[in-house]
Amino acid sequence: MTASPRAAHAAVLAALAVLAAGCASAPGLRAGPVAARQACDAPVVIGHRGSPLDAPENTMASFEKALDQGADWLETDVQTTRDGVPVLMHDATVDRTTDGKGAVAELTAAQLAGLRVTVGPGPAEPVPTLDQLLKRLAGSRVRLLMEIKWQRAEDVARIARLAAGSGARVFLYSFSAEHLRQAHAVAPALPVVLIQGASLADDPGGLPLYGIALDATLATAARIATERAAGREVYVWTLDDEESWQLMSDRDADGLITDAPGRARRWADADCRTGRPAAPPDTRGH
Repeated sequence: MTASPRAAHAAVLAALAVLAAGCASAPGLRAGPVAARQACDAPVVIGHRGSPLDAPENTMASFEKALDQGADWLETDVQTTRDGVPVLMHDATVDRTTDGKGAVAELTAAQLAGLRVTVGPGPAEPVPTLDQLLKRLAGSRVRLLMEIKWQRAEDVARIARLAAGSGARVFLYSFSAEHLRQAHAVAPALPVVLIQGASLADDPGGLPLYGIALDATLATAARIATERAAGREVYVWTLDDEESWQLMSDRDADGLITDAPGRARRWADADCRTGRPAAPPDTRGH
């Protein structure tokens, strides 16, 4: 497993602190008043369907907003059209989110392209294909939690192959352990993340999980500690207020999945506080 993004974030903060201390002690420079607060080892900020409080959810406008606001990762949902094109849509139907009607699996890609996403602030936006978002992220450092929604095994395999060949940093992500097995079989290099909620929590079995995404109701300190002890990163959904962000930071979660990535980014950079007590020294063997 690669080094945690939280560790990298902490290292950057530490380096900046050293630089600031050096500047303050240099001749002719005086340090201004600084609050005596230890930097927080903040979790990464993950834009849930982009930034849906600022633009229609799961649209390119929403993803661009999240990136502009400083989201570390993006999160999205993938369904497949009748003619086999993966598109970004949370629901199995287009009824709630667009100006159209019908099941995604019964509409063609051309029909989806004629619809506009109307749920959320700002102008209505086109329904993006997965390929559009992958091309936007290819070669960047942004990670994508790509939720594979409930669909046929051949569609799951198609989605995984597209992601694996895209050059984007994609994590396979689903409530369905079986879908993740199917996707991992054709794209074994992509990290696998299982989603669990209060009403749906598949057993991962022998899946080589990189991480687990927990509903906030499941993300107790004990559960997070257990997952991390097993070598898995933990991402918690969906958190939209400072109290929740701080609580999950105190519990050592790796990522905050949020509808408000801009506010979460500002909080993580400026207001997150270290709430965990220092660990006692390890005296074993001494």
